[in-house]
Amino acid sequence: MASTDDSRPAIGIDIGGTLIKIVLENRGDEKRAVGDHPLLSYIQKQTSAEATKALSQGWTGSTFYRERKGLGKVALHALVIPTADIQQVMDAVASPSDAPVISKIKVAATGGGALKYQSELERQLNIELVIVKELHATARGLELDSGAESAKQMLICNIGTGISLVKVDEQGKVERVSGSGIGGATFWGLVKRLTQFRDFDKAIVAANKEGTLGKADTLVEDIYGRETSKAIGLPPDLVAGFLGKLDADCLSDADISAALLRMFVSNVGQLAVFQARLLETNAVWFTGGFVQSTCSADSDVGGGAAEIAQNAIADAVLFWSGGSIQPLFPQHAALLGAMGAIHDAL
Repeated sequence: MASTDDSRPAIGIDIGGTLIKIVLENRGDEKRAVGDHPLLSYIQKQTSAEATKALSQGWTGSTFYRERKGLGKVALHALVIPTADIQQVMDAVASPSDAPVISKIKVAATGGGALKYQSELERQLNIELVIVKELHATARGLELDSGAESAKQMLICNIGTGISLVKVDEQGKVERVSGSGIGGATFWGLVKRLTQFRDFDKAIVAANKEGTLGKADTLVEDIYGRETSKAIGLPPDLVAGFLGKLDADCLSDADISAALLRMFVSNVGQLAVFQARLLETNAVWFTGGFVQSTCSADSDVGGGAAEIAQNAIADAVLFWSGGSIQPLFPQHAALLGAMGAIHDAL
């Protein structure tokens, strides 16, 4: 939070193992300057319509708007960058040694990297980090972004570097109830190791548009034959073993990416459905960078990586639940931690 004055902008930063998500909430008049601290102007500049077209690979920026009770229409400037590029941001924002002294501002921070990089960020950027617990920030961000009722129990499946399953009870208590180390970093690491893809969105889109499901997986029909599979009541195209035919010569990168995507979301869907049944809830909110990808802070663009990932997760939830569990996706799934940190820190 840049200030406790609601007419001033506020900053939330969510530093994950793969991506850094930064949100600047401008609560004042959008036409006036957001402040004299270089971090404020840097975020607004990088998220302008002109700048977003020229951002480095893996960087995305956008501006969107939300209604806030008592504040009206609020502008949110969102910048998403690879965590590996954090020094690039610090170098760009840090003031020269002979520059005039600027006032230190507070920034709400969450994610594992908030503590890892705290001392360097505070020293180089002349800021004070207000650390917010990651799960609380995500839950608060979901409430702000989706209007989800806090008086109702929620189950959140947050897919970032790993997977966290988070319960929010009727009183707003946040608890991590389960999770897995097989997360977004696992999927992306395997894609980079097994294919030539180096862009997450392109790998997802190619898997959907060019990949053939079943070419890299061992299917039931590969074991029993197509007609025998039907005779024993099993779908011939049901996966018996993910990546069981990975040594086939005819596989394209898109085929491998498609197999990895299906394997990963099947695991996600199974975890989410089983946890939902344990908690006796009929819906799961899916959040995190994997759900939205880095293509845009808005997930409204049809046919992109975000929509493909969400559809794949929805199919997995349908498979494991038989339609009894509803998958839900907030509009700004990747930004919830940064958004929630601002308000949880106030």
